[in-house]
Amino acid sequence: MYFVNKIVYALLNPVAMSLIAMFAAVMTLVFFDCSRGKKARRFAISFAVFGFSWLLAFSLPAFSLVLGLGLENEFPPAPVESAPEADAIVVLGGGMASNTNKLVYAEMMEGADRVWQAARLYRAGKAPLVIASGIAERDSTLPLLLDFGIPEAATLVENDSRNTEENAKFVERELKERFGAERRLRVILVTSAWHMRRSLLMFSRYAPFLEVVPSAADYPTLTSLVHQNDATLWIPSSSVLDLNNALFKEHIGYWGYKLFR
Repeated sequence: MYFVNKIVYALLNPVAMSLIAMFAAVMTLVFFDCSRGKKARRFAISFAVFGFSWLLAFSLPAFSLVLGLGLENEFPPAPVESAPEADAIVVLGGGMASNTNKLVYAEMMEGADRVWQAARLYRAGKAPLVIASGIAERDSTLPLLLDFGIPEAATLVENDSRNTEENAKFVERELKERFGAERRLRVILVTSAWHMRRSLLMFSRYAPFLEVVPSAADYPTLTSLVHQNDATLWIPSSSVLDLNNALFKEHIGYWGYKLFR
């Protein structure tokens, strides 16, 4: 299922869909122009316009607000002091690039706010354990947690999960092994605000042993709303294209699991 999901996401990627539409336009002209004339050209123009418009829309900051504000507003920013006490803090990977033999330290990406949020919660005394979940988190999230002053004895790395479904399954497994299965455990779940809705769905389905309390970080669309004026919302950007792809993936993933799994 992991690879099926990857294929679906790859095909629905806005860049891929735009290229497919452009390719369809060219193929329509090549194979049908001679036999069908004006009708083929109309189809080709329609494919080309769709491909261009789709790519342009996903490059606009204004479209980020359409895709992302609803996701982020569902989990508004809140001080860590308002979070309840829990058995563990779970921070999902995706905000860090691992250190390698060419880097001294792991590189922080935009989603690195997740790691800082987990550190804030720990320093506020909300839980005695921080779990970093995801592939390569031992070489990315863990070093940053240690830099933030979290004792290594208060950390646990789940280093196998490749997606959010596996995050839920493997975190529950790790916590059962550590605490036993005598009682239901409470965890504070830290991830990007736009990723939280799908994450809670995954944990409710695949980690029923855990009571999950959300603590969101990383609000790119809210940040855009605050720092950009009306004019810049309509200027295409390659970085916005990447963000909108992630937001679109969230909607597809959430409703795909909600309706078909």
